[in-house]
Amino acid sequence: ELDREGWLAIIDRLWKIGIPHIVFTGGEPTLVPHLGGLIERSEENGQITGLVTNGRRLGEEGYLRDLIEKGLDHVQVTILSHRSSLHDSLSNCPGAWEETVSGIKAAVAEDIYLSTNTTVMEDNLGDVEETMRFLVSLGVKNVAFNGLIRSGRGKEARGISYEELEDILSNLVALAEDAGVNLVWYTPTPYCEFNPLNYGLGIKQCTACSLNMAIEPDGSVLPCQSYYKSLGNILKDPWEGIWDHDLCRRIRERKYLPEECRDCELSDVCGGGCPLALEEGRYICLNKNSST
Repeated sequence: ELDREGWLAIIDRLWKIGIPHIVFTGGEPTLVPHLGGLIERSEENGQITGLVTNGRRLGEEGYLRDLIEKGLDHVQVTILSHRSSLHDSLSNCPGAWEETVSGIKAAVAEDIYLSTNTTVMEDNLGDVEETMRFLVSLGVKNVAFNGLIRSGRGKEARGISYEELEDILSNLVALAEDAGVNLVWYTPTPYCEFNPLNYGLGIKQCTACSLNMAIEPDGSVLPCQSYYKSLGNILKDPWEGIWDHDLCRRIRERKYLPEECRDCELSDVCGGGCPLALEEGRYICLNKNSST
């Protein structure tokens, strides 16, 4: 695992390459003792910085304020339910919910862009709407949701059907409009199964190897933080070789699409959904002419 100097070198190299935006995620980035120093270096370079966290340290007196003063621009807190028992069970950490909610409250009180994110799965499907109401009651203005990513532990977790997804997102859109908050849906889906444009959620497609990549603790570069195949090492390999890696080109050029998707009129905006889901065989485009 890289030390502080190694990460500072990465941040500087990213700036020289032309990367203007860095998000510190994990794992749990707030466990890194020199996180503030990394944010500070990014700020000195002129890079936008974000933080994706379970929020448990944000409630500590002065912690978030220090990160903001060092240059942190936005923060996203993961919460799995409005019920402490379910959140703690899904995160496998008794007492986590209370600290996460404390962190959300601390972020609401600061002058920083805050969003929350909730992964929708079978275990918390019945809680999703009330979770959104709870977050609105805390003062959260940007509430995000995503589906399971078929990677790591997500391969075995219990997801929901597209029919269930349509029902729940229809309700969440209505809740957001009534509450005057911003609803964000992250997960790319095949538009023949679920078209986010029909719900006013904007274009959603895989942005791995185009708009974002991930860097592991040893410097390995991944297509995204859920796609565990190395494209090279940011400190050891030429950036051109990483960017033009065969896997990068395959993802950017949508070469993973099944035959029935390639002539679809929606393929440019749809992109076939998440390539990891396709690899797992979890869905297939059944009707390429459908927009519902």
